[in-house]
Amino acid sequence: MMIDDDEFDAVRTAALYAAANTGLIPRARTSLFRYISMRGGAWDMLEKTLLTNTLPLSRSVTLNDPFDSNPVIVNDTIPSDISKFANDMLIIGGKPMNLDVLQVVHPNGQQMSAEQLQESTKALLQSMMRTQSQQCHIASFSRRISSELQWSHYAEGYKGLAYHFVTQPKDDSGFRFLRPVLYSSQRPIILLSEFLDHLRNVDTGRFAQGWFSFEQRSFLTKSLAWAYEEEERLVQQNVSEVQFLESELVSVILGPRFPDTDLDRLRAIIKRRARPLKIFRAKSSPTSYAIEVEWEDDLNSR
Repeated sequence: MMIDDDEFDAVRTAALYAAANTGLIPRARTSLFRYISMRGGAWDMLEKTLLTNTLPLSRSVTLNDPFDSNPVIVNDTIPSDISKFANDMLIIGGKPMNLDVLQVVHPNGQQMSAEQLQESTKALLQSMMRTQSQQCHIASFSRRISSELQWSHYAEGYKGLAYHFVTQPKDDSGFRFLRPVLYSSQRPIILLSEFLDHLRNVDTGRFAQGWFSFEQRSFLTKSLAWAYEEEERLVQQNVSEVQFLESELVSVILGPRFPDTDLDRLRAIIKRRARPLKIFRAKSSPTSYAIEVEWEDDLNSR
């Protein structure tokens, strides 16, 4: 049965819609906010971000929530699973080598038994999982600019600011890696057997599917207590910063307590930027527990 062009377009549209709404691929033209504290060397980092269109990423092990990027690791394997994996992966002279006949020497000089080699392999795999988590780097964003908690926690008690991005997930934008955080009452579980399969499939078409699942549970799942943040993340391995398109950063939003004395310093940095950038002021709502942005008043045009 042949599928005509109209039917193909309909299927393609449905697939893209499903992928965007489940987080498999990022949505275009999404407003995201990144709260910034101006303590320490923050001005140097702000200048680099505004003038070079780069954002720093943080190692996952430095995040403020100890449960974040810290799934439960469960060893569901039995000795024969480890032995089979080691046999499958151990290639000498182009041929698999059986553990029972392999002569492996421990650092202490004694020959290792098959059981000892199984335990050593298991310890190595667990170490690899920990290393993969430690090498993961993350940049966090929120779909909310009205959250008083985020202004308080991440923007130095309302004295910082927030970048306003409108994403264009093109091939030359780091936002193409953006994915939403899911919130759960149960910490995610990673089985050691999954990691074995992950390594087996590294050169096959099944690798991507396994990696998306591993990444979602390891780095993109948080407690329900954090759901108010409406967070989205860039997750990268062994990358300390990410590049975005100059047009994706559309404004800087000053916190309600951002010092007026620092406004000229900010304007001077923005003036050196190739693309003009608006500056807006956030303020406390007079009637509710929320932060409102004065979108009609561009402080950079005064």
